[in-house]
Amino acid sequence: MSYVRKLTFNLRVRGLSEPEIADVLDDVRAHGAATGTAAEATFGTAEEYAKQFAKKKRRTRGSIITMVGLGIALAYVLVVVLLMLLFRSDVRDFVGPVSLLPATEVILACVLAGFLTDYFQPAQSSRG
Repeated sequence: MSYVRKLTFNLRVRGLSEPEIADVLDDVRAHGAATGTAAEATFGTAEEYAKQFAKKKRRTRGSIITMVGLGIALAYVLVVVLLMLLFRSDVRDFVGPVSLLPATEVILACVLAGFLTDYFQPAQSSRG
């Protein structure tokens, strides 16, 4: 994994906005081009360099995907409970013996999708 990708991911985790991330990456690239040294040699690891920036509360695209998945899973569990209580219908007749397994699968899939989205989404360019 490249230094830029790791730095981008760590800055997103810290809550920096996309334009702020683009500015930081532009500075790192410009310094590397001017000095000819590797970014890691100058700034340290991506994780260490990202820690210099203040943490902010901001929802990334990946965290939104995770929250949507959690909402869908909770809605599924609510429907299962309502079907069992109101209509005396056992959802296990339709989904098998483990009625919470589909909800668990949705949560895990969305957590993975959220992580991968934040990790692989390229940073925006500040050069517009």
